[in-house]
Amino acid sequence: MIALSLLLPLAAVTVIALAGVCAEPLAWRIRRTTAILSPVTVLPAAALSLTGTGQTLEVPWLLFGASFAVDSYARALTLIAALLYGAALMAVTWVKLKDAERGSGALSGFLLVCFTGNIGTYLAADAVSFYFAFALMSFSAAALVVHYRTDSARRATRIYLVMSVLSETAILAAFLLIAAAGGALVAQAPAAVASSEHTGAIVTLLLIGFGVKAGTVPLHVWLPLAHPAAPPAASAVLSGAMVKAGMIGWLRFLPLGEAPVETAGGVLMVLALVGAFAAALIGVLQKDPKVVLAYSTISQMGFIAALIAVGLLAEELAAATATAAVLYAVHHGLAKGALFLGLPVVKHYGRGASGVLVVIGLAGAGLAVAGAPLTSGAFGKYVSKETVEGIDVAGVGLDHLLPLVATGSTVLLLRFGWVLLAAERQARRGVDGELISWLLVCAAGVAVPWVVGIYWLDAGTFSWEPGPLWDMTWPILLGLGMAVGVWAAARSGVLPHRLRSADGSAVQPGDLIVAEESLAVRSGHLMVQGTHRVHTGAGRLADRLGAAVGQVAESVRSGVGATERRLSGWEASGVVMMVLLSVAVVVVARGWLW
Repeated sequence: MIALSLLLPLAAVTVIALAGVCAEPLAWRIRRTTAILSPVTVLPAAALSLTGTGQTLEVPWLLFGASFAVDSYARALTLIAALLYGAALMAVTWVKLKDAERGSGALSGFLLVCFTGNIGTYLAADAVSFYFAFALMSFSAAALVVHYRTDSARRATRIYLVMSVLSETAILAAFLLIAAAGGALVAQAPAAVASSEHTGAIVTLLLIGFGVKAGTVPLHVWLPLAHPAAPPAASAVLSGAMVKAGMIGWLRFLPLGEAPVETAGGVLMVLALVGAFAAALIGVLQKDPKVVLAYSTISQMGFIAALIAVGLLAEELAAATATAAVLYAVHHGLAKGALFLGLPVVKHYGRGASGVLVVIGLAGAGLAVAGAPLTSGAFGKYVSKETVEGIDVAGVGLDHLLPLVATGSTVLLLRFGWVLLAAERQARRGVDGELISWLLVCAAGVAVPWVVGIYWLDAGTFSWEPGPLWDMTWPILLGLGMAVGVWAAARSGVLPHRLRSADGSAVQPGDLIVAEESLAVRSGHLMVQGTHRVHTGAGRLADRLGAAVGQVAESVRSGVGATERRLSGWEASGVVMMVLLSVAVVVVARGWLW
């Protein structure tokens, strides 16, 4: 089943690629048929998750001996990936069929390649297979970002590729050190890192390499640029599934539960909390709903990174925080995927009788992200809060800080709803794959995280007592109060117009990358100016040296000419010949040639 899960999507990609050698309209018919069947290719992975843990696959002839296995983490995340990619492929298929688009099938093909790499990172049981799957997913995702071929898409893709190369380089260096320490297998990696002479270097490289994919500050800059550039279906898998590959990389290879790594854990904790709260502040200034959701993803991944940081700081809590992180990732993947997939649904079905259903679905997904009571988000936040109790950050309990992430999420989602109301509408009739796939993800988001958390991950159950319910409620009420306060201040003219308009100009998408690009441009100008000055100075120096060399050469030529004139007479020639002959006689007489 593992082999079928990995090979069936690649087989569909092969069919799409080979269709290019066929003449039209046969090529289009092949692509059309493959597009219709492409969502089916994720079913083996879903079935693999449902059949339980303990399954393994050994492929001795592949790479350096590839191995794959299903544990509780891989089981849960593979199911979420299958649901999200299946829904995304259904939405893409509907566009092709409904609009009679005779495209190349590239979007479906690259979604399938990304799916293979994505679940490969979850299932890989050795470092080489993990790295290969991670690289396959990372670089094929660039095609999703650049799909529309706009200037913004090309810019986002360039930045994404630069960050991906940085990520892959750091991970490769870390894996080489881990393998040298005896951690070629995933199960051996944490202990090998803990016992290595280069533990600090390995952990740093892992935090950087996987931090890029996980959207950790300051490596997050590709996310707010990639999401608005990519199609909604691609954004759903980018935010719901791909960023979780960074999290699983941390869980697989960091020395969690082996030994405390306080310095790295403290740094990751600070960066995680900065991302969790700063992303909410920046996100509310955006006008594009996909950018708002991108910053929400950065905030939510900061929440997950904080849990992993606790595992680095306190080895006795590593297992519990890892389980909480996976549970939260399951909830977030489905809820955020529903929000991204819901963007075209709102555009096409946001009015009339279907509009009520759309509002209910989006509101449910938004409340789940905020962690409202009775939602999967409340379950994930409750389990997370229980696992970090007793951990302090700057004298404040982490179990008191993490609930405030829900406050930022509430404000972000209110902003998302506000900008979504102003979005363009293009009503469509009937029920199609776009709407059906979105409804399936919404339904899965209601039930699947509870089943996975209670029965698969053994994360416990949610307490329905007044205390925990209030803990889930007050951060949302605080967010609502803050939103009302800002709205009232804007209406009264207290806030400056630049902030009051919230047009996104105060902080551009990508935030730090804008400053970095400006710095790079200025540095480039300075380098050009410096190069010009060096070139000018070198030219002047060369002119002076040339003049001096010319004078010397002229002197040499004059001396040689005079010498030649003196040697031109027979007397001088005779003297020279006598000297050469004498030398030759002496050399022969002495036997110096033998």
